[in-house]
Order: sequence, then C-alpha cells, then structure tokens
Amino acid sequence: MGFKRFYDRVHQRMYEIVESTAAEDRAGRVFDLVIMGLIVLNLVAVILETVPWLYDTYADLFFFFEFVSVAVFTVEYLLRIWSITAGPRFSDPLLGRLRYAMTPLALIDFWAILPAYLPLIITIDLRFMRALRLFRLFRIFKFSRYVKSMR
Repeated sequence: MGFKRFYDRVHQRMYEIVESTAAEDRAGRVFDLVIMGLIVLNLVAVILETVPWLYDTYADLFFFFEFVSVAVFTVEYLLRIWSITAGPRFSDPLLGRLRYAMTPLALIDFWAILPAYLPLIITIDLRFMRALRLFRLFRIFKFSRYVKSMR
C-alpha cells in the first residue's frame, strides 16, 4: 500500500470518527462521549473556580485541567479542519476548509479555545483576560454538535 492510499484511508477514517457519520461506529461514539464528558467537566470547573477558597486551594489543578482541556479541544478542532475535506460538502482542500471554518459549529469550537491562546499572541490587561475567560462557556455550545435538541 502506497503512502497516498494510506493517507487517504486515514483521512477518511478520521472524518468518519470526528463527524460521527455512522451511528454504529464505535470509535465515533467513544470520541463523542469523551468530548461531551470533557465539556461537562469544563463547565463544572468554570463554576467551581468562582468559589474563592476552592480556587485558592486547587489553583494548580484548575490550571492543569484547563491546559489539558485546551490541548484536547485544539486537537479536536485541527482534526476537524484537516479531515473535513473527506466529506462531499467541503471537498476542496483550501476553500472547503475555509468554508467549514466559517460554519457556526466550527466558529463555536474556535471561540472555545481562543482565550487560551490570546495571551501568547498579544499582551492583555489581566482584567480583560478575566472577561475573556468567560468565553470558555462557549464550550457548552459545543453540545449542539452532539445533541439534536440543542440545534
């Protein structure tokens, strides 16, 4: 099997997993459950961080959890952008990815991870950064990808 054929198979399979195209796809279901579980845990963490004594006591744990969550959500976002061209609707390698990136679900994914990367790009006032952290609540909108009633 040549590299191109292997790449195409991996590309198609990743698309099937992240887009959950088949209900009987075990890997797609596990992927969805892991992402939904991480979303719920993030919402719980955001709420618990508002309790001063909890945040003061477990600040390092909250930071580590946020770091891991952003890493997972970033990988998920990049996998979706990369694999989306395996689907018929966004098949063009450049324009398909750009069109997909402008869809509501892709924008929600982007806004859910953006606050973690902004301090690396620009210098931000800490008060403004606290307000930006509220964008982490956008992660609840990620549920609309998995729960039809939220759409």
